[in-house]
Amino acid sequence: MLIVSFLSFTNTPIVFKTFAAIKGGLSIAIGPALKVIGKPVDGIRGVFNGYINLIDTKKENDEMKAQLGKLRMENQKLQELERENRRFKTLLAFMDTKPNTLIAAKVIGEDLKNWFRSIIIDKGKNQGVREKMPVITPKGIVGQAVEVDQWHSKVMIINDTNSSIDVNIEGKNTRGLLEGTGQNILKLKYVVKNDAIEIGDKLFTSGKDGIFPKGIPVGIVMTVDRNKAGIFADIDVMPFNNFKELDEVLIIRKQ
Repeated sequence: MLIVSFLSFTNTPIVFKTFAAIKGGLSIAIGPALKVIGKPVDGIRGVFNGYINLIDTKKENDEMKAQLGKLRMENQKLQELERENRRFKTLLAFMDTKPNTLIAAKVIGEDLKNWFRSIIIDKGKNQGVREKMPVITPKGIVGQAVEVDQWHSKVMIINDTNSSIDVNIEGKNTRGLLEGTGQNILKLKYVVKNDAIEIGDKLFTSGKDGIFPKGIPVGIVMTVDRNKAGIFADIDVMPFNNFKELDEVLIIRKQ
């Protein structure tokens, strides 16, 4: 103790130098430890910031997906309006070729039971519709009105098993009776095996059944089987109209 006190009074700079050396050594020794301790804190901060950024990114993605969904819905609506405009233009153009003979109607319902296949339209007796009036589109025959009230009508489509239409094959002398099967495919009956008929032939109304005027498109031949027993060929026909997608139709007035 006396030596330390003596030194502190007699050689003060030595004490300060020694203290400075010890302080410097401690700084050198402790510094890396402080850095090591600081790194985990920085790492936690980085993870937290990354998590926040991830949440923000997910939120932006969700908002973009929602906006994209809205745009797709709007685009679908615009496409449907465009299709509807095209349909109406086609109907109007077709009606112009037969003024005062056609009544335009919208399809508002359907009855596709096995025993009776029909559609419901928004025109009835008040608009001049009567039973057995032919119903068509610019593509071809749909069917005929079978039940008519003041404001609506039921139309039996040509797929119905009760439907039959007298038809001719385009460009040929072959004639047959087109019957509904209750399915999408129709059957062309009473065409003998030797008659000139091939896959791809188009059928048109003959005008000889007392219902449908002559020359309206009906369907196209899909198969012809001449190996069936008997004198008549087995012929499948696809109608030109897709009856599950009808939106507008035309009724032909009886003159």
